[in-house]
Amino acid sequence: MAYDVFLVTVPEDFDMAKLVARRLRSLKFTVRFNQKQTEDDIFDAKDARDAGKSGNMLVLWSANSVKNDWVRAAAAVGNSRDGMLVHAGIDKTIPYEPYRKAKRFSLEGFTSRKMPEGFYKLVEELAERTGRTDLRAWMKLGSKDDEARDAWLEAHPDDPLAIAERQKREKALGIKPEPAKEAVEAASLAATTIRNGNGHLPAKSTTGVSAAVARASANARTTPTTVVQPDVDPVYGNWTIAAIGIAIAAIFLFSLVVRSQPVERAETRLPAIGNAQPVIAACPAGTVPRDMVEFVEQGPVDIGMGHGPIIDDTAPAEDE
Repeated sequence: MAYDVFLVTVPEDFDMAKLVARRLRSLKFTVRFNQKQTEDDIFDAKDARDAGKSGNMLVLWSANSVKNDWVRAAAAVGNSRDGMLVHAGIDKTIPYEPYRKAKRFSLEGFTSRKMPEGFYKLVEELAERTGRTDLRAWMKLGSKDDEARDAWLEAHPDDPLAIAERQKREKALGIKPEPAKEAVEAASLAATTIRNGNGHLPAKSTTGVSAAVARASANARTTPTTVVQPDVDPVYGNWTIAAIGIAIAAIFLFSLVVRSQPVERAETRLPAIGNAQPVIAACPAGTVPRDMVEFVEQGPVDIGMGHGPIIDDTAPAEDE
């Protein structure tokens, strides 16, 4: 928020500071006054930010404030900007350099019922800086000077006092006030941003990462969402299950046929002795391979395995 006046004081002088702030606000000056300030506070970043957004800095000099570090720091910030500082004295204390010779408006004797000449001059100084006029005449009007007040408001239609009075009357009549210029501009900017994002108007050109983010955001808003519906027949449907069953049955029948065939070849391996060689023989069931017969009849001579001819002792013996 921008302020017309950034008020600089100390907690010990809060009674006078509250009175000054109240009078200035009644004249529709915006005043930044931190009533939660303590003696140990330092001029921090927030104070500097608010001072930077203020048009004027009003320092209330007193025997208390000239010794306060927060006041000195604030005054130094105000002094760094040409034409920002406004000095007022609530007692006869003279501030240190570089403010000793600066113009000060005396507020001695200022009460809720009495306004010294120094306050009138202070208001006129602030009015001149903010582009307002004739505030002294307004301040001289009494509560019963209705005609004079109306005449002053009519003569100064753009003054914050006249604007506030119109808003008050319109509210009493049930008329909604027009939105502030800043709010209108913000709403217009938001509407333009939304339209640009939806593709109705060309969006501002950007580069680098910002362009990629903008394109991704625009695609996310404009690309329709596709919902994938499941197939009527799932992957493992009835036909697939039937085919798998048929394949399993065929494999089972094939294994039965193979197992039922007679074994026509047999592979026999001799014990691993000497120069024994594996003998592979194929013969009808119930017969002995010829190679086996010859081996048994002859036998290797060197190891004494010969047993002579094979005698068929299955035939019936002949009577001698």
